[in-house]
Amino acid sequence: MANFDKTPILNSERITLREINVPVDAPEWYKLSKDPEIHKWTGNNAPGNVWETRKNLKKYSEIEQIISWAIISNETGKIIGTYWVWKPIEYPDGSVIIPAEVERIAKHCWRKGYMKEARKLVYDYCFNTLNVNEIHAQVWKDNVNSVKSLEHAGHVLYKEEKKLIEQLGSYHIECNYKITRETWLNSRLMK
Repeated sequence: MANFDKTPILNSERITLREINVPVDAPEWYKLSKDPEIHKWTGNNAPGNVWETRKNLKKYSEIEQIISWAIISNETGKIIGTYWVWKPIEYPDGSVIIPAEVERIAKHCWRKGYMKEARKLVYDYCFNTLNVNEIHAQVWKDNVNSVKSLEHAGHVLYKEEKKLIEQLGSYHIECNYKITRETWLNSRLMK
């Protein structure tokens, strides 16, 4: 498996995924993540101040079990989102699986293809460099745009569970998805 000492830089035409730089990224990400709508299905709340944003970005950049990126607009050079994947786990049968991924994108970037670009970069890295067999993702069934995004990438639903979203104070269906290397290589995003 790959060495995870340094977060790889991943580039496309419109975005760059790079290591989170807390002092640089926190002020801009705070401005963008104050919108409560981007937190509706995340299980957390909008940050109260830039220091809270700094703390959260620092936490994600230091969790040893994940690879975390800031999604940077190549046009502005500023953060527009975050993306992290759990580091691959090798199972006794030899399969290598990433058990979870999490993304956040600024509302002004919704439905403009930025997350699709980020996912393509991350999946190419995971399947081709890390040589994983599957990537798993969890999403709330009522989060229709995220469900569509995963399914568009080629993910297949394999389990649903009813769970409490404490932030909302109600139960919702969590959908568990997965995508295999073979499915990814044949997906619409690879074309």
